[in-house]
Amino acid sequence: MLEIEKITSPEMDVNTYVVWQEGAGEAIVIDPSFAADRVLACLHAERLQCRAILLTHGHFDHIAGVKRLKAETGAPVAIHREDADMLFDAEKNLSRGFGLDITAAPADIELAQQIYTFAGVEVKVLHTPGHSPGSVCYFIEDAIFSGDTLFNLGVGRTDFPGGNFQTLKGSLEKLKLVQGEYAVYPGHGHSTSLAYEVDNNPYLGEEKWSLY
Repeated sequence: MLEIEKITSPEMDVNTYVVWQEGAGEAIVIDPSFAADRVLACLHAERLQCRAILLTHGHFDHIAGVKRLKAETGAPVAIHREDADMLFDAEKNLSRGFGLDITAAPADIELAQQIYTFAGVEVKVLHTPGHSPGSVCYFIEDAIFSGDTLFNLGVGRTDFPGGNFQTLKGSLEKLKLVQGEYAVYPGHGHSTSLAYEVDNNPYLGEEKWSLY
C-alpha cells in the first residue's frame, strides 16, 4: 500500500510529499521546498530512509530544502535535464528576483521521460513542459505528482522565463490521454483527481481525447 505524507510550507504554500510503500522502510521525497526540517521529522517518525529527492521542476520554492535534505540523508537528487541548471543558478530558479539567493545540490540524476525505480517504487516520468522547460509529472501507482503543471481547477503560470502557454497546453493534452483513475497531488493547493480536472478544469478544455 502506498503511503503519502503531505507537508505544506507556509512560505508560498508549496506542497512537499514523502512517499513510501507501507512497511518498506525507504521513501521518496518530492519537492522538499522550505520543509526540510519537517521532512526529516517525518522520516524519523516513520523510521524511513530517504532514497531519492525528486523535483517536479527547478523553481526555488520547490528546491529550497534540497541542500539540507541531501546533506542529512545522502539521497540522490533527480530533476529533468532541461531544469538541471536551475539548481545552482539563483537567477534561473527565480530566487534572485524575489530578493533571495537559493541554490541546491547539483543533480545526481538528470531525468528523461521513462520509468525509474526509487526506494523500491516504480516511478514513471512524464515530461510536461510549459511552466518551466523541464517540468515533469511523476506517476506512482494510482497517484500523479503534478508539480506546477496541473492544479485543482488551475495550471501553473507561464509568464516566468522559460514558460510558454502553448507548450503547457500541449502538456495538458498529454494528461488528457492518460487512462485510468488517478489522484492528483499538485505543487500548490488541494489534491484532486485527474478525472475531475478533465471534466471541470477550464484549462483542459472541452475536447477529451483517448489513446484508444
